[in-house]
Amino acid sequence: MLLRQIGTLFHRRLVVIVVVVAVLISTIVLVNYTQGWWPWGGCETRSADVVEIDDECVGLMDPADGTMVLGKEYQPILEAIAAENRQVAQGKDHSAIALMAPMGAGPRGLVGERALHQLEGAFIGQYRANRSETFPKIRLLLANTGHDGSKWQTTVQAVRRNAATGATGSPGQIVAVTGMGPSQQESIDAARALAKDPGIPMVADFITAAGFNTTGEIDDAGPIPGLTRTAVSTSGQLAAISEEFKKKKVTGAAALMWADVTPQGTKDLYARSLKDAFLDPKLGLKPYVDKSGLSFPFDPRGGPSLLRTISDTICGTKTDMIFYAGRQAFMPTFLKLLRSRPCRSTPITVVTGDDAQDQDPNDPSLHDPEAPIKVLFVPLADPNRLDNEANPHRQLYRDFRDEFVAPHHGVKFPAAHLGSGLAILSYDAVTAAATAVQKAAIGVDPSQLSLPSAAAVRGQLYLFTGTNVIRGASGAFTLDSKTGERVNVTVPAPVTIP
Repeated sequence: MLLRQIGTLFHRRLVVIVVVVAVLISTIVLVNYTQGWWPWGGCETRSADVVEIDDECVGLMDPADGTMVLGKEYQPILEAIAAENRQVAQGKDHSAIALMAPMGAGPRGLVGERALHQLEGAFIGQYRANRSETFPKIRLLLANTGHDGSKWQTTVQAVRRNAATGATGSPGQIVAVTGMGPSQQESIDAARALAKDPGIPMVADFITAAGFNTTGEIDDAGPIPGLTRTAVSTSGQLAAISEEFKKKKVTGAAALMWADVTPQGTKDLYARSLKDAFLDPKLGLKPYVDKSGLSFPFDPRGGPSLLRTISDTICGTKTDMIFYAGRQAFMPTFLKLLRSRPCRSTPITVVTGDDAQDQDPNDPSLHDPEAPIKVLFVPLADPNRLDNEANPHRQLYRDFRDEFVAPHHGVKFPAAHLGSGLAILSYDAVTAAATAVQKAAIGVDPSQLSLPSAAAVRGQLYLFTGTNVIRGASGAFTLDSKTGERVNVTVPAPVTIP
């Protein structure tokens, strides 16, 4: 009798333990699934080159192996890419292009929601390339360097393992990399690692820092073979503004405001290259700074008090412009302080770089008649300008735009995502890479087609010159054979907000 009672009590406790464990496991599964991770520590994908580091899935991934690998924010775009990749994989002969970027949506991501726009534009580039009736078809892979780009080493290693770095290409091998992330040290390090012999060609999309190209002048560590880009450099942007000043005979003085570091204390190469361009005698803007004699270093880690001091100090001199060599993220606060400065009735124009494309044109600080403030910059890809009748290449943009808003594999992208310009730039980079891939596949006899190697694709990228143009959504352009820089068929135009 006693043994039976003990057995019954043990059985009941065992049942309770099992139930508790089951509830804990289901809770873990639910929590991790909503984050996009598997409960046992791996990532929700069959891609062999994806690893979990610091609660992030980084490395090389094919969305066809799992569309929740990056979390629910990315699932719709990954569904579209996955469907396209499955179609491509049905054919024996195809090449792969990898989009390398920090992929982390929301405030945690280095580029926030714009990373989604980047993927959407890349997909449209893949989609249109695959319907151009040329060989080979393109599979789009994602090379995630982590939300801040710091996991680039893991990702680069995965890309190199899967690249066509031999004499010829094999089905599915990577023959080019696009994207490359923002203008920061991690992006340079990744580019140099990809360029090591045998190198993989790269087409950067929204990087604009001076010297981030084949020359490698950005850090004076030697050339970076195969590194090209489709965005207009900061020097090119300020050269266009300088030309505009000459045409309009702009006079006056400008205070220079510049930052060298990011809020994390690392080098801000975009801001630094803007500062250098403002002070470059050859570009023609330095005399405006010399006239004011004002130069304000700005460390983002110092907070808004630094911005207030700068805005107030400007009132002590006759200053018509501020040459702003910094990120747009701090601009709303700075504009607000300019609006409330003691000499607020004096008109002021903030001249800056392409990052200002993220500036809200409806910001109240730009619409106060008692404090007239304007922002002048050269956008990399402004939908309003590209769709204007004055743009000779507007049909290229309109064709892209119509494709962008159309449904693909049951997925539609919001037209509002075009506003950041990132989808347009990403499309241009993938289009350039895909065009180079398809040209590299043609033999001596045009009827002889074979899968190209990465080296063959790299060679084609440096032949986009003369009449051999890339028909991007931002316009037709070529690539300088020595630097890999974008060469515009039409000169970029400055815009003013409001």
